[in-house]
Parts: sequence; C-alpha cells; structure tokens
Amino acid sequence: NFYGSIYCVEIGSLGNGHGIGLTELDSDSSCIRVRQHKIENLSMNSESVSVGAIDNLLCIISRENKVTHFIDVADIFSDDRRVPHESIEVSELAEGDVSIYDEKISFLAPSYFLNTEDQGLLYQVGISLPLVVKSAPPTACIIPFLLRRKASKDTIRSFVMERFSAAIEARDLSSLRQWLGVITKQYASNARAAKWDYESTISLLSKSSLVGLDRTADVNTASTVGEVMLPDSSCVETVTQTEMLQMILLPHAMAAVNDRNSEKLRFVSTLSVHYLIELERLFLIPCVALEMLVITLLLKAGEQDELASFLSARETQRTITRRRRQLDLPTNNRLYSENPGAAAFAETLFLIATNSETEPPSSIKKQLISLGTVILIECGSTSVAVKCLLTADQISEAIALCSKRSKANKDTAEVKSMGSQSKDFFRVAAKTAKGQKESDRCKSFYHLHCFLKQYDPTCFSLDKRKVKVSRMEDKNKSAFRKDISTVIVEQSVLAHEIRFPDELFSSPQYCRKFRSMFGYT
Repeated sequence: NFYGSIYCVEIGSLGNGHGIGLTELDSDSSCIRVRQHKIENLSMNSESVSVGAIDNLLCIISRENKVTHFIDVADIFSDDRRVPHESIEVSELAEGDVSIYDEKISFLAPSYFLNTEDQGLLYQVGISLPLVVKSAPPTACIIPFLLRRKASKDTIRSFVMERFSAAIEARDLSSLRQWLGVITKQYASNARAAKWDYESTISLLSKSSLVGLDRTADVNTASTVGEVMLPDSSCVETVTQTEMLQMILLPHAMAAVNDRNSEKLRFVSTLSVHYLIELERLFLIPCVALEMLVITLLLKAGEQDELASFLSARETQRTITRRRRQLDLPTNNRLYSENPGAAAFAETLFLIATNSETEPPSSIKKQLISLGTVILIECGSTSVAVKCLLTADQISEAIALCSKRSKANKDTAEVKSMGSQSKDFFRVAAKTAKGQKESDRCKSFYHLHCFLKQYDPTCFSLDKRKVKVSRMEDKNKSAFRKDISTVIVEQSVLAHEIRFPDELFSSPQYCRKFRSMFGYT
C-alpha cells in the first residue's frame, strides 16, 4: 500500500537484466497500470532479498549485496522524464545502528526486523533521510521525493536548500532548469498554493529590491530570509514562490551583492529569470516579489539590454491585455490591477529608479518610472502616481497627469489630499530648474504658474502672516538687542510656505516678474 493505492510487486528477470514489475490496482477506474524497473546488481537469491514498505517507499533489501534500494512509486509512474526513475541505493548505515544485513536479523513485512538471538527483539524500521539524500546523485531532481516524506517541514526545507545551494555553487544551470520545471509543474496543479502566494509575498517586496542591504553583515545561504511563511496543509507537497524566494533566490542574491560577486550575481539573475519564464509558460502569474527581484538582479548584474526588453515586454503585455478586455476577447493574462500588491510593486519601481545605490541609466530609469506610473493609474492610485513622480523630480509628467485627471473629473481634491500640494510642485520645479538654462527656467516657471492657477488657485490668495526678518547691520546696537524682528507681511499662501529661488535668475527683471506672478513680496 503506497499513498493509499494497492500495488503488486514482482521481482525477477526483465530480459535485459534483473528488476521489479509494479502493477497499480486502480479500483476507481477499473484498470491497472504496469511499470518495469531495472535494478543493477540485484541478487536473484530469494533468501537474500526482502521487500517492504516504509514511509510510502518500496524498499528492496539485498542481504547478499548489503545494499537497500529505495523506490518511490510516484516517480516510477510519473510521465515526467525530468523526475529520476532510478532507485536510490543506500549501502552505509546510520552510526550506531545494528546491521540489517546480519544473518540473525529477520525482516518482517512491511517494516519490521526481528532479532532472533536470545528472547528476540522486534524493531520497527524508519528511514534515515540524510543517508537517502546523501546517496542520491547530486544532479537528480529529488525535490518532489523529499516533499512527499513524513519528516518535519523544517527538515525537508533544509535538504531542499542544501541541494539548490550545491547546484548554484557548482553553476549547474542545466540541472537547476530541470528542477524548476518539475517544481513549477507541481505548483501549477495546486490552485490553492498560487492564490496564497499572490497575497503572502507582498511583504517580501522591500527585500526583493535589494535596497539598503547591510554590506558588513554576513549572509548565510543556508538560512532563510526571514521566517518562512507556510501555507496550509494542502500545499505541503508544493514549493511555493514564497519558499523559493525565502529559501533559495533571495539568500544567494543577497550573498552575491554583499560579496560583490558579479559572476554569481549574473548566475542567480539567469536562474530567477528562468523560474519566472517557467511560471508564465504554464499560464501562472509570477508574484510581485519575484518580478521585482528579476528587475533588480538584471539591473545590478549590468544586463541593461535584457532589462530594457523585460520592462518593454511588461508594458506591451499589459497594453495587449487591456485592449483584449475592452474588445471582450479571451485572454489568460491578468492586468496588474488584479494582482495583490500591484500598487506597492509600482512604488518600489520608483524607489529603484531614484535610489542612489542602484543608479540606473537614464533610459532604464525612464522605463521604470513609466511602468510604475502606468500600474498606479491602472490601480486607480493616480494621486500616489503624482506623488511618486514628484519624488522622482518628474515635474512635467506630474503636471500632465494632474491636468488630465482634472479635465476628466473636474476635481483635484483627491489628488491634493494625498500630499501633492502646490508647494510640492514648486519645490520640484525649483530643484529641476538648477540644471536648465535661464530661458528654459523661465518657460518652466511660466508653465508651472499656468498649471497652479487651474490646479489650486487658492495658493495665490493673499494672506497676512507674521514673518521673521533680519535687521540691517547697526554698529551701535546694544549687546542685548536681537538681530531678528517679527513683522506682518501680506503675500500669497504659497509664498508663506516656501522660499522663492532668487538665485536661479541672474536678471533682476525676470526675478521680480516671477516673484510677482507667484505672489511674493
């Protein structure tokens, strides 16, 4: 009995060698399935061979060869050729164990041993998972095999991490691609795992951006990034996107960044991209944290052409999906607005575009900002998009977006309520004007004045407020006399809140003109 199904096991000659014949009896569909499995160097001495079932594994104990063959029927009957169909041979024993190949030890099916000496002792047999894993070939995809075992989740997770880490350090991309293919195929069959992933990985966005890493701290690739979030029991035999990020991709990406190992960084970048492609090939939606990690790794690895193509493809895919939805045409793609965490993902794109650590090229920065803006607008967060654009010093784009929104809704209260006030536009305009010629500065401030008159005309309203001003130098002043006086000044609300950048205008005429336009005294 394996995994709740009945199997008939036959041991003998297969024509081209010795092995076993497995027959699955499927009562529900009234049929049988047969598989043959060749086992090298299997003794045909019936007295020296025993067959049992331990932890849903078929165990063939060869006393003559002093070796035990472990066979997972789930792998034998799998049609996926990437899954190993060979048995795992274990010849050594756990330290301190009694040898099961001793003549005085008799096997009692399905999982007991009887010591016939003296009064006799009965042992129930368990599997030493470390020995089984150690005996498996390093390139074999035994991840599904491990996930089906009854050991604790932490134990299984540590073995999965060890296998992946060894393959990553060996730069064995061929084996890793096969493993990811098997993992994503299992993942695609579990709708509950995919739904859980979309919501749980939002908290990993900041870590996936790789911004603000402590380069002095050691990153242990054998440890997870944070406490691994586990779904319910329906997902125990599936490696979720969350687990892939926390156990494998993020630890190795952080280690490569901290060690400034550009070669490993490119390898982890290639691995992450392949994982994302495998998910999309099966019509699965990559979670926002994985997509963010791919973008960050491509940027840090210097793969600018690949990153530009990736961002362009993302925008194109979104445009096609939106257009097909408008025409009521079928599509398997989802809009960003339908993904949990899309708005947070867009804000993180702005963070990467403006962060001094990443320093993206101007063309990539423009693409990041463009994609982030599009996603925020699609999510109905126009006010957040305006705020992010101002943070990124994109004054023209922010003005254009606000103007478009004002014409559509005739109301800017929502936008201004999120903190995008007139002084914010003025501050960014003054900052960006420093890198412009004086003629362009004049055009920018004139454009800003026209915009603010429509966006927030109240900022030009005159208001009397107390203002502290410096007194003129007086050589005969008293030692107790203060150099600052408080006077009441009448000027615009905007002028009371932010200083006018007089130093930007070399011409006194232009300076006075713009001060007057914005209500400065």
